[in-house]
Amino acid sequence: MRASLDMNLIRIIFLTISVLLFFGCKKTEKRDESRTPYLEVAGQYLYVDEIESIIPNDYSREDSISLADDYIRKWVTNALVYEYAEDNLSNQAEIEALVEDYRKSLIVHQYRQKLVKERLKSPSEEDIQHFYEQNKNKFLLTSSIVKGIYIKLPLGAPKLEQLQSWLRAFNQKQMQNIEKYSIQNATDYLYFGEDWHFFNELTKKMPLQISSSAEFIPNNRFIETRDSSYLYLLRITDYRVAGNVEPYEMAKDKIKTILTNQQKTDFIKNFEQKIYDKALKNKNIQYLTKEKKQK
Repeated sequence: MRASLDMNLIRIIFLTISVLLFFGCKKTEKRDESRTPYLEVAGQYLYVDEIESIIPNDYSREDSISLADDYIRKWVTNALVYEYAEDNLSNQAEIEALVEDYRKSLIVHQYRQKLVKERLKSPSEEDIQHFYEQNKNKFLLTSSIVKGIYIKLPLGAPKLEQLQSWLRAFNQKQMQNIEKYSIQNATDYLYFGEDWHFFNELTKKMPLQISSSAEFIPNNRFIETRDSSYLYLLRITDYRVAGNVEPYEMAKDKIKTILTNQQKTDFIKNFEQKIYDKALKNKNIQYLTKEKKQK
């Protein structure tokens, strides 16, 4: 439950800003009778629950007073500046037109989003796969990716030769041994045999400098390097070098986004065309000039 401001505390805060309230209120918004008002300025109400809502639960009384005081000052200042600006701007009609235009745009946008959410289905797996097959040239890797195992060990870790042997002759049986060993001895351990990782992100974990991953990876499926404290092991079980087509499982989410955006665009375009055609058919569009109507 939020820290609550009692009425005595509110009155104390009020005294610190009462000097700001000498402006007369010209326009008064309708007061919400279900809420307790704290103050009124320039025809606007600030309610007690608004002040309470900005006070974190763990704030002390002193911090609560300071935060509430700052919030109230800003609220009052904004209300007064708004009143002053409204009284001294000469282009009120232009502003009202802009507000109305924005209101219409917002309503249309919200309705479009509602229609899309209710009526548009997600792209099917078949559609995604078809797009991938037809557009592979659009999904070329800019960085090499790998699957495998990464292990970081203290130099004094036991049975290192056995671990190295398991990694070189990698299979499911060795995987169980590797995982058990790594849990017991590794400082850092990552198995990513089912997920692609960017090779350059993995090498950041190791004291390893490689100029061309496309040349290095095919000839180095087992990588071992060390510094003064640790041994770093990387066993690559699968790879795709930069310039090759991105695997389907990596491209899938991107394709889904592309197809969804295309569907949204087409759906909205068709929906709006139907509304326009229906209005023409029902003669709801009345041309008031002698110029030829344009379809």
